[in-house]
Amino acid sequence: MSRHLPNLALVTACLALLASCDGSRVAGGTTETDNMVNARIIRVDSLLPDWNHPGQVPTVGTLRLDSTNMDFANSASDGGDVVVETLDSLRLPFRIVYWDKSARLGRIQVRLDPWLQWPGSRFRLRWGLKDSTRTDSAGVWSGIPASQILALTCVLVSDFEESSLQSLLPSALDWSSLASKPATISAPTVEDAGAGGSGHALHVVYSAPIQNGYAYVGVPLGGSRNLRSLDSIVFRARGANTILTVAFDHQGTIDTKAWTPRYLDSAWTRLAIRPSDLDSATGVGGNVGWAGVRDSVTNIAFFVAQGSDLWLDDVLLYGIDRDDLR
Repeated sequence: MSRHLPNLALVTACLALLASCDGSRVAGGTTETDNMVNARIIRVDSLLPDWNHPGQVPTVGTLRLDSTNMDFANSASDGGDVVVETLDSLRLPFRIVYWDKSARLGRIQVRLDPWLQWPGSRFRLRWGLKDSTRTDSAGVWSGIPASQILALTCVLVSDFEESSLQSLLPSALDWSSLASKPATISAPTVEDAGAGGSGHALHVVYSAPIQNGYAYVGVPLGGSRNLRSLDSIVFRARGANTILTVAFDHQGTIDTKAWTPRYLDSAWTRLAIRPSDLDSATGVGGNVGWAGVRDSVTNIAFFVAQGSDLWLDDVLLYGIDRDDLR
């Protein structure tokens, strides 16, 4: 009878093979291959929300990575060991927006040509490779119209063309104002832009001497948002002799912010502020710098001092897409 018993070593090897071929390989699980190279299968559907279905033209999908869907332990500190490819090893153009191994956060943009947009399509993310990064920023956006790039990488906060103060964020919220004594500020209103501007703009009237109370107008983001990929906030503003401080706030148990001041006059001025323009962390007034708030921004605020009124228009966030603010 003993000659009919299976070989124990063979059984062990077969079980190991079956374990390596389980459903996690096709459902997005992480696997380990030769030489400590890891792989994850990504369903294209998961990168194409309702607002990103351009039809029979290329588009770009955003892969958001954190500790729930990515094992950063075996990755390079800068993501230089990552490759994106089809299941039959055809390389796909991709761009690493950011990669933070210590925080276990990463963001990758992947070009999705029409043949890869069919329901059920999949590709593979691999990391732990020893050669240099394969990121291809130019290839990601090649041939995609500027209007489509803008739709994929920019969110209009408000253009104030409606009579209400409701923003155009994915979760529409109202602008509001606040002041601490002895400063004062009016409720914001939507009025004719004036001073050579077109359409409508937000307007507040205030009294806020420097370093004597505070006053601001702002809009919430509907929760705590990761804005690491922010390229810039762009808007138009005017206000005679006004010191305007643009701030990204985290309102929680401890309120923190990152900010930078600008000086305005009575003419409309277009301002573009990048994260690198924000002041370094000082602790004064809760200023922790961009690195301290970028993963958990709850509000965008426009603080005012000197002058007597502020006008805002056409507020946009570049480098952000709609899903970042849902």
